[in-house]
Amino acid sequence: MKILLVIIIIYAAIGTILTFIGNQEIKTLIEEGVLNSDYTQRELAMLCEKLDFEVIFWGCLTGGVW
Repeated sequence: MKILLVIIIIYAAIGTILTFIGNQEIKTLIEEGVLNSDYTQRELAMLCEKLDFEVIFWGCLTGGVW
């Protein structure tokens, strides 16, 4: 039972970290003027189609595009 709890905590921590990174990517794109502050998921999806792994990968995941 302890092992299961540790695994759940690890997955939760990883999920939180990846969500934070994705949100930071999206925030940076908004600050750079690539996305509007009231962007839609469709606009994010169009940006993710171009997929620059260094710029928007985690943002596409956390933004619900994939």
